[in-house]
Amino acid sequence: MSTDILELSSGAPKLRNLNFARQFITNTVKRRVTHMNRNLKKIAALLMSAACTFTTAGALACNVSAAEEHPEKHVTYLTVFTPQHSCYMNMEDVVKKYQEEVNPNFTVDFQYVPDRAAYLQKLKILISSNDVPDMWNIDTDPYAIQLLNEGYVQELTPTIEKYNLQDVFQEAPLAWGRTRDGAQLGIPNDFQIEVFWYNTELFEQAGVEPPETWDEFMSVCATLKEKGIVPIATSGVESPVLLRLPLLITYCYGGNDFLLDLARGKQKMNSEIGLKAAQFLADLGTNGYFQESFASDDYTTSRDYFLAGKSAMYFIGTGDFAKFVADDLSDDVKGKIDYFKIPKANEGETQVGNLAFISNSSTPIGFSAQSFDEEMESFINFYAHNIGKACEGRSFPCVADGKAPFDNELANKVVADMGTADGVINLPDLELDPTTNELLGSQAVSLCLGAITPEEFADAIDASIEANAADYFGADE
Repeated sequence: MSTDILELSSGAPKLRNLNFARQFITNTVKRRVTHMNRNLKKIAALLMSAACTFTTAGALACNVSAAEEHPEKHVTYLTVFTPQHSCYMNMEDVVKKYQEEVNPNFTVDFQYVPDRAAYLQKLKILISSNDVPDMWNIDTDPYAIQLLNEGYVQELTPTIEKYNLQDVFQEAPLAWGRTRDGAQLGIPNDFQIEVFWYNTELFEQAGVEPPETWDEFMSVCATLKEKGIVPIATSGVESPVLLRLPLLITYCYGGNDFLLDLARGKQKMNSEIGLKAAQFLADLGTNGYFQESFASDDYTTSRDYFLAGKSAMYFIGTGDFAKFVADDLSDDVKGKIDYFKIPKANEGETQVGNLAFISNSSTPIGFSAQSFDEEMESFINFYAHNIGKACEGRSFPCVADGKAPFDNELANKVVADMGTADGVINLPDLELDPTTNELLGSQAVSLCLGAITPEEFADAIDASIEANAADYFGADE
């Protein structure tokens, strides 16, 4: 190999000594560092990875070993979030920043399926054909646990502990991606709390205050109705909205154990606590405390009914917070929305579940065990330290040092309450077998319309669990 002639560029001197050539390159790079004010750490890494080889024509070629410093990683992300959703945009921002600051060869192909049923169907098809996405939105439901046991889902506890991310994420949203057995299946997108939002002006008109107990809650509903005000907006079409209401009763008097045991046939809906929840829901519906069209209203319609000032209360999470403080709200509602927490057990009754609100994260992000590697670990660590910034102006952050997305009193109140979050309230749509979950939604509407009694409602749910739970949860349950 010839080493006596080296042509560096069109205006560079011809160098006849290899050692001198190397020294020339080093000095040139150092001068450029000074003139360009580049980051010294990155330049040092560049110099260390530079591989200088001589061609047969005698020309020196200096190359950065990109494959070693910036390994190619092409990721497929199957998501339930549309491009307009804050979680989608937040992830886009983090990926872009990771490409700019860490690895330009890291790419993410976003594939969204906005309808949840269609999303789950596509996920199951991909997994059954062994075409597992690298990332996807995952709930800690029995199907996710099945995927973990079959080796499809990466257990993230080692990664969380390796980078001390338990000190970066807030515990409540991080716990939302953790199973009852402590397996971390996903990392959080954001932080949400679910509470009763209410119209302060309508409360004032009716002469009522936010209730402290469930008896007071029903009294507030009765007074609002007497004053010609619809007490609560809800959705009978999208059952999780409606089913939050009886859940609050079973949690208050039975804790999470009631739902978890009910789902597995170890508890009955036709029991003291179960019938208490069923009667509560029946009373709300048959007494006319919902809007007349609740049975046919979807989530958006019921929310907008509240935002139009047509109902006094609405139970939902802070994922809709931006709507509650939007500039285009009517004067009848703007600046007149506040919230109160879950009422407590009535005097003389024993309260088991003591959390003041439902706390969670928009469906967490899980990772394929098949494609999980050091680069993906690096991205998770980077994500944890940058998602807070990405959330600004869009959603409440899942990290301890995050800021409120809006600079107003209501947002600061939410942040303060989030700081007190301690544990989670399990949800029926994630715990029950799919057949029973679907039946629960339709039966709840019938119960509210007075078409069935609380006992008939409870018996139907118990019969469905008896017929379906064993096959869904497996023999170990």
